[in-house]
Amino acid sequence: MILDTESDRPLYLQLYAGLREMILSGAISGGTRIPSTRVLSESLGISRFTVVTAIDQLVAEGYLNSVRGSGTYVETVPRRQTRPFDASVNGKDTPPDRFEDMLSRRGQALTWRTSLTLNDGSQHLHMATPDHRLFPVDIWSRLTKEVYAEGDFRIVNYREILRPSLLEEQIARHIAVSRGIRCEPEEVVTTLGAHHAVTLLAELLLDPGDTVAFEEPGMAAIRSIFQSSDCKIEPMYVDASGPDPHTVVNRDVKLAFVTAAKQQPMTIAMPMKRKLEMLHWAADRGTLIIEDDLGSEFRYRGGPIPPLKALDQAGQVIYVGAFSMTLLQSLRVGYMIMPKALAEKCRRLIQVRYRALPQFTEQIVGRLIEDGHYVRHLHRMRRIYAKRQNRLLQILRSDFADIFEPPEFASGFYNLCYYRDQSVDEDALLIRCRHNNLGVEQLSYYYANRISPRKALLVGFAASNEDEIQFSTKLLKRCLEAT
Repeated sequence: MILDTESDRPLYLQLYAGLREMILSGAISGGTRIPSTRVLSESLGISRFTVVTAIDQLVAEGYLNSVRGSGTYVETVPRRQTRPFDASVNGKDTPPDRFEDMLSRRGQALTWRTSLTLNDGSQHLHMATPDHRLFPVDIWSRLTKEVYAEGDFRIVNYREILRPSLLEEQIARHIAVSRGIRCEPEEVVTTLGAHHAVTLLAELLLDPGDTVAFEEPGMAAIRSIFQSSDCKIEPMYVDASGPDPHTVVNRDVKLAFVTAAKQQPMTIAMPMKRKLEMLHWAADRGTLIIEDDLGSEFRYRGGPIPPLKALDQAGQVIYVGAFSMTLLQSLRVGYMIMPKALAEKCRRLIQVRYRALPQFTEQIVGRLIEDGHYVRHLHRMRRIYAKRQNRLLQILRSDFADIFEPPEFASGFYNLCYYRDQSVDEDALLIRCRHNNLGVEQLSYYYANRISPRKALLVGFAASNEDEIQFSTKLLKRCLEAT
């Protein structure tokens, strides 16, 4: 065995790794007595302490057995597997999709994404990403130091989840002013984001075979959560007023998932008449509605649109919100507002299944809201994003007039652009866009069968400043002209 005295790796680790490899490969057979530590140290030219340290580790891990008065022997261990686990079964070669065949139905439903539907790494014109450069780092850092300085280290433990946290109290106050939802802190349940909230509700409320009414088109990632629960998905088709509950054929619907303030992806704000129809429809069937208020904070013309939950008098709407679009996506901070009795059951599920959102994070976000920093941050983001959308619309209406129909002013983070030429090869275009680091998305992605009645592109603006929008739209134009 050769040891490298010039290496940064300690000699005892080199000796340990070398002996371990020889045992696992069968170069040293079980029952072999190894030389004494004195002999090894002399033959290798290293200190006896180094040898003893390596031998002791191998004994501790079960590769060697030290017998008092007799010596140290190699344990008989099975030879290390040399072929990958997925290379053979019972000595026979297996196809490369073996692991695909091993997946459960739940696993298959949750791993549906392909290279064309993975959009996380693309930077420019991303249709679902805020500009994290606007995050109030200085304020966050100061609040973090304040929480640490108070020395209450109970916040590093799991919190008592059956009592409202500071963040849940502040959400209840904030949501009353910002969204017109009156609730008590006990009705607020913090989560690890909106997707986590829906996953919790699926586990808490759904049995295999239950029926869920889901928007068509709608958010594919959320749809997959219900599919993974072995539920029947009934389409709730979207028209000019948003999701229409009267298009749901099945009367036995346990849950309905809707985006009312800004339908995803069609960007439609549900009018009052449709909201009341939705509530009457749900009451008539005993259906609970999950309302995801994604992106509702970013409306650039007129006042905010009240959510469905603000009209709910019977406790049949579960409101889902998150701070991913207003703070940082990686914080994973979301929340639900639901009837108090159901909220208690949900907290118990979190305690058993997931534990809770870290107390430390809850404290900081709670203080961010309590001190007024969050509202000021929101106002700043709205002003900036409004300018960016105006810039994008100018470019789309002038430079892309022969490619897209004139896009409308929309809330949220993107504009929906319908192609004039409906024969466009969407997949080929999207591949080119990904190669150019463009985070645009095709409308067909949101349909259950991946086929849109009218082909369109979702072009984002929030994460790019005006110069970046100018640059990235030129890239998009080249991608479109190459089709």
